[in-house]
Amino acid sequence: MKQTENKIRYHLFIPFREYDGKIGGPSTFMENLERYLKEKQFNYYSNFRHLKKSCGIFFPVSFDKYFLDFFKQNSFPVIQRLDGVYYPSKHGQAFEELNRDIKDIYQNYSEYIIFQSSYSKQQCFEMFGEKHPEKYSVIINGADKKIFFPSLINNNEKTPIPEIFQIITTGSFRNIDMIEPVILALDRLIENYKFILTIAGPVPNDKIRQVIKRKYIRHISKASLIQVAGYLRASDIMIYSHLNPPCPNSVIEAVSCGVPVTGFKSGAMKELLFFADDLLADVPDKIFQEYSDFDPGLLKEKIEYTFNNYTEIKKRALNYSHLYSFSETGSKYLEIFNQLLAKNSFPSSK
Repeated sequence: MKQTENKIRYHLFIPFREYDGKIGGPSTFMENLERYLKEKQFNYYSNFRHLKKSCGIFFPVSFDKYFLDFFKQNSFPVIQRLDGVYYPSKHGQAFEELNRDIKDIYQNYSEYIIFQSSYSKQQCFEMFGEKHPEKYSVIINGADKKIFFPSLINNNEKTPIPEIFQIITTGSFRNIDMIEPVILALDRLIENYKFILTIAGPVPNDKIRQVIKRKYIRHISKASLIQVAGYLRASDIMIYSHLNPPCPNSVIEAVSCGVPVTGFKSGAMKELLFFADDLLADVPDKIFQEYSDFDPGLLKEKIEYTFNNYTEIKKRALNYSHLYSFSETGSKYLEIFNQLLAKNSFPSSK
């Protein structure tokens, strides 16, 4: 899209306040986007009392259709950002009901869709139907490079193999697929390698709390983005396990810190880690994998490969740490916002 100058009379409504203090990918994205738009002095509304003064709306995933009706009736742009969808192998028979509002907005309200990844687009096209290429963009998530950057310690071409590997996994560990395969893989390596696994993030699932009771594990339940970045820089390897991840912030943040990432070749992982395909364990080639497709034995082999070839793998990770800057991500969003708002000739104060 051609860059269009943002004019003060055009205000987009973006519900940033709905994500304050929450945990998860959409909240992290909205925090980064708000910071970026403020830096660029982009004019927007986020208070609901200004919603009907706005000339368009942008939101992640879903929004109250009562308010969307206002934008649709006035032919104002509705911009929907989508990550993943609900699907039977993970969400059972409830998946259609869980998708209902998202699908309705996708098909009947949204003028423009922004997908987090090509894999995210593939999921949505499969579940909700395809969109014309002029009606969507794929914009990979980004990390704040002022927070997520490589360590200056051992940041060279000959990083030695650690005597004790510092391993990390980050996120909000809601589901068993996010941690159990990691534990089962590491249990098979404990006799031959020395390592510590740091789990950084909340564990609200009781079953997971039982699984992580290992001597080699330390759990940090609460951490700010700045603290997470510090933990990543102090780590040698990130292991990420997640069933069909659409575009995981945890992986993007690890890449930005120059930390090698290993895991399963599921979801957007091979898309994000195109430069490190050899670190990803194979899964069946299908859009929606099942948890039974995650083989801890294959993950164990990839972790061991990373241990044994660490110097070269670390060098490669540092070489690609420039990827996924939120400045680039934000610039692409801003370009789309300006382009769509430019179609609207009505002042926001009307």
